[in-house]
Amino acid sequence: MVFNPDEDIMTSSFFFPPNSVRGYAGEGRDVFRVSNNDAFGLTGAETIYLSFQSADLSSYANPIDRAILTMTSVDGGFSANASGGNPFTISAHAVDTNPITSITDDTNPGGEIDWLTFFNLNIQAASPESSVAVEGFGQIEFDVTSIVNDWISGTNNELSIALTGKNDTSGTDFLHGFLNNTEASGSTFLTINPVPEPTTGMLAVVGLALTLGRRSRQS
Repeated sequence: MVFNPDEDIMTSSFFFPPNSVRGYAGEGRDVFRVSNNDAFGLTGAETIYLSFQSADLSSYANPIDRAILTMTSVDGGFSANASGGNPFTISAHAVDTNPITSITDDTNPGGEIDWLTFFNLNIQAASPESSVAVEGFGQIEFDVTSIVNDWISGTNNELSIALTGKNDTSGTDFLHGFLNNTEASGSTFLTINPVPEPTTGMLAVVGLALTLGRRSRQS
């Protein structure tokens, strides 16, 4: 099943309060960016937050087979993109608080956390499989199976994902672009695959094995 984000936003050291969060519907921001930590001498990292709060996961059993977050990578506009000769490690992270409602700015003055505090304290460590060495533009897939399994099991009830470059260790400063799904609908989506049901043939094989096992014990 495929889920589209309810909302996606971006935070950055280049954005000055009170307008410290960009990308809300109606703002016309087509491209987001992800940066490495403390890029170009600034504090923190440019981060994309995706909310899937409306996703109904009640039909899924835990664990699922696989969950893939697909993002569309484009030119970030500052000549600091990843390339084949200069890859940029970007990671998908779980968060412990809703970034859309919690991070304060002029669009959300009721938020109680500034963007840098959220970046430092509310983004969880990324699992190794959720990191991708990005080398250019096009669709990029992040394995977020562990994040979604935690959603389904109730270990983490915050159905949001942060996309950051905080785990990049290349020493290069990046400002890599991704489409804002609010402006380019369908450019970002989450695909969840449940564990496949046993086929009729597989059930027959299991049944035969059990029958032979019983006969062997009886002889």
